[in-house]
Amino acid sequence: MTIGPLQFYDENIPCLAACPVHTNAGAYVAAIADGEDEFAYLTARLPNPFASVCGRVCAAPCEDECRRGEIDRPIAIRALKRFVTERYGVEAGSDTYKKVAGAPLVDLPYSVGIVGGGPTGLSAAHDLRRLGYKVTVYEATGVLGGMMVLGIPEYRLDRSLLAAEIQAIIDMGVDVQLNTRLGADVTLGELRERHDAVFLSFGAFLGRGLDIPGGDADGVLKAVEFLLNANQGFEVDIGEKVIVIGGGDVAMDAARTALRRDAYETKAVE
Repeated sequence: MTIGPLQFYDENIPCLAACPVHTNAGAYVAAIADGEDEFAYLTARLPNPFASVCGRVCAAPCEDECRRGEIDRPIAIRALKRFVTERYGVEAGSDTYKKVAGAPLVDLPYSVGIVGGGPTGLSAAHDLRRLGYKVTVYEATGVLGGMMVLGIPEYRLDRSLLAAEIQAIIDMGVDVQLNTRLGADVTLGELRERHDAVFLSFGAFLGRGLDIPGGDADGVLKAVEFLLNANQGFEVDIGEKVIVIGGGDVAMDAARTALRRDAYETKAVE
């Protein structure tokens, strides 16, 4: 029986296979154990322009698949990533990341337009710029970062750290046009004329409601919409008691944000 290379990784390195960007978690955990902290950081940073962000707010699917969990408990992969980013990442004022993600030495005669300045669009800009493509990001709002800045509360993700990681991408030579909404300020046809390719990364700003009677009544808010308003400083009347239905990351963010907005009692229901 012949095992293909992808199947081999899925079966033998489940933490790497579980990571959306295939970060070699095992390699940087081993490097930390050997005292090679800078190499560990570069291993984590190589496939991921938001290594410092992920060291704080990643859902850590790698830990769910960590085979150490079959013995006692998974390796604290995310915490170890944060450990090395705090020493060598942008939050340390370091430009160590340039060893694996600097500006290209030669520019290619091609350009790519990216619609959406969230984590997907910025990651695409980072990877394309490393390859030498000219990149322009078109963002509908007045700020880059997407749900990292508009959805995740500041007490979980420091805005200065996020801004530094985004700036590292822009410094590679990425052009940015803010307040440019597709269909209003620019058309898809115009973008296709300007660029050799167009990448659409609109993001996930819509929350999910409950398909039950009363699900659209006054006072019933979708958690994502509540967080979007709260993180932009808009006033949201939530009363004195709040019930959050759900137990995931968004639900917990909504519950903790509600407490910080003078809700006297907040209860999460899973």
